Amino acid sequence: MTNQPRVVVTTSWDDGHHLDPKLAALLDKYDVPGTFYIAPRNIEIDPANRLSHDGIRELTERHEIGGHTLSHKRLPLLSDDEARHEIQAGKDELEQIIGAPITTFCYPRGEYNAKHVGMVRESGFGLARTVDRHSLEVGDLFEAKTTINAYAHLVDGPTILRIARMRPAAAVKMYFNWEDFAMAWFDKCLREGGVYHLWGHSWEVDARGDWARLERVLDYICRRPDVEYVPNGALIA
Repeated sequence: MTNQPRVVVTTSWDDGHHLDPKLAALLDKYDVPGTFYIAPRNIEIDPANRLSHDGIRELTERHEIGGHTLSHKRLPLLSDDEARHEIQAGKDELEQIIGAPITTFCYPRGEYNAKHVGMVRESGFGLARTVDRHSLEVGDLFEAKTTINAYAHLVDGPTILRIARMRPAAAVKMYFNWEDFAMAWFDKCLREGGVYHLWGHSWEVDARGDWARLERVLDYICRRPDVEYVPNGALIA
C-alpha cells in the first residue's frame, strides 16, 4: 500500500471590501477556511465600500484576518519609515478591531523588496504572502508562494499548456475558463502532494461576474477525506 502525499488547501482574499462577507459565506457553504488580508484604511477602495469594523469582527468568527498595511499604499514607492509605519500601523489597527493578534501578512499588489521582508518580520508576523502563482510549495514563509488566482491571466498560456499535459483542446478550455485551470491544479496537487493556495479579491469576482466560477472551484476542492483545510496562518511552521 503506497503512502498518499500530504495535500493541504488554503485560501486568501485581499483588500477589505464590503463584499468580503459574501465571499466568506461561500467559503462557509463548502467548509473551506479563508484568510482575509485587510487594509483598514484602503485608499484604493471608496470609504463607503470598505469593510466596516463590525464586518471585520464578524469575519473573525469564522475565518482568519491578516495584515495588508494600513492604507494599501505601494511599499516600494514609500520611504523606509513610511513603509514601516504602514506595515505596523495596519497590524495594530486590525488587532485593536478584533481584539486578538494577527500573524499573517500580504504585500499590497505583491510589490515589495528585501527591506520590506525584514520590516514584516520585525513587526511580529510569521508569514507574508506574495502574488507569485503556479506553485504547490509555500517556500520562504516571508515570500510565500500561491497556486492559483481567481482571475483569468492572459500570460498563463505556457503554464496552462503544461498543466493540460500538452493537450491543445484541454489547454484552450483552461485558457478561457480559469476555474478549469484551478481544478487542474488541484488534481495535480492530489497526485503529487503540496499546498494548494487559491486567492483573489471579492470585488474582482463580483466585477467579472465570476461567483458561479468560484463556487464551482470550491465545490470541486472541498470536503476531500484525505485533504487538510487550513487558514494561511496554519502554514507557519
